Amino acid sequence: MKLKNVSHYAIYDQKFDNWKSEVLDRWTYDDFVRDPQYKKKWISITSLAYHQPSDAVYLGIGSFSAELLWKFDRKAKTITSCGYEKVGEPFDAKFHRSLELDGNTLYGGVALFHDIDKQFTAKGGRLVKYDINTGEFTFLARPCPPAYIQSIALDRKRRIIYGFGAVPEVFFRYDIDTGKSRVIAHIGNAAEFCEAHNPVIDKDGNVWGTYGILRAFSYRTGPDSLRLFRYSPDTDEMTFFDHGLSRTDDPADKSKPDTSILGPDGMIYIGTDAGSLIRLDPATAQAELLCCPSPESRRLPALAFHPENRLLYGICGEHYKTKLFAYNTEKRELVFSQDVVCEQDGLRPDRIHHMIFAGSNTIYAGENDNNDRSSYLWELELEN
Repeated sequence: MKLKNVSHYAIYDQKFDNWKSEVLDRWTYDDFVRDPQYKKKWISITSLAYHQPSDAVYLGIGSFSAELLWKFDRKAKTITSCGYEKVGEPFDAKFHRSLELDGNTLYGGVALFHDIDKQFTAKGGRLVKYDINTGEFTFLARPCPPAYIQSIALDRKRRIIYGFGAVPEVFFRYDIDTGKSRVIAHIGNAAEFCEAHNPVIDKDGNVWGTYGILRAFSYRTGPDSLRLFRYSPDTDEMTFFDHGLSRTDDPADKSKPDTSILGPDGMIYIGTDAGSLIRLDPATAQAELLCCPSPESRRLPALAFHPENRLLYGICGEHYKTKLFAYNTEKRELVFSQDVVCEQDGLRPDRIHHMIFAGSNTIYAGENDNNDRSSYLWELELEN
């Protein structure tokens, strides 16, 4: 099922022309908040969730104005705010890989934009519950204050929300039925960003992610500093493995996870920031490098299995060189790779942060970190 049509939709459609000349490496958080265009319209779409009963896609975004949750009506092709800005706190900045749908309930975790100088006024990220039927927000907990929440994963069977916090980098759990949360472990090494882009839960309920090591009497962490961990909720124990994921021959490749998902075969599939596709066997904790879908591309932050044919789809690349690909995990072969470009106007996404299927023939992809304009929601239709 190859790509047939590409469309894009905008929450805001603002162009920016001063990123390199004025903003890059110069502006602080306060500068963004003071600028009316950047504050409201320089947005990234960082999380997506599809609600089948209402045929709507929910968009978690990054925004300096706290307008963090939006709804895309697939039939009307309109995007409307869910009103988070009315109940959020001033430093609430984004739902960064932090939307999880359970029936008519949408869970989210709030991430940050501000720097360390705001630590005495910013209170820490909250877990939030949104009732799709009533439109009401309920705030559940601050699981790791003063850190904010980078990503979450929902164990629907055990009714646990896991997440990564930053900064500092921590791994936490929140038990929905008791309302109790706690930090399980620190996972950073204070020299680099170490956590996986999102936690992933295997078929036995174990949680997988990455942690960082430091090397005594050394100024550099080395190429293998990012290593795997596994958390078992049944024993409440962490296993810190002494290895990480498979790496390419590129000396700069640390095989840092860009996204992780559980496959229908029980394996964990991981896209890395070097653009590699990796399979992790939870039974052995061993990883295998499957392919580089677009060898010239960095970043592979979006993966999703087709709901019917079990092909693994992904979007890789950045700087307007993004590609959609499909991979057959049973045959271990790349089925196709195709540029993501809208034929009507020639526009392309700068980079994609998250993707989901809505039905069998339509993919929605959230664009992020576009320095030239507001990021778009992309709709990719596949051939029958």
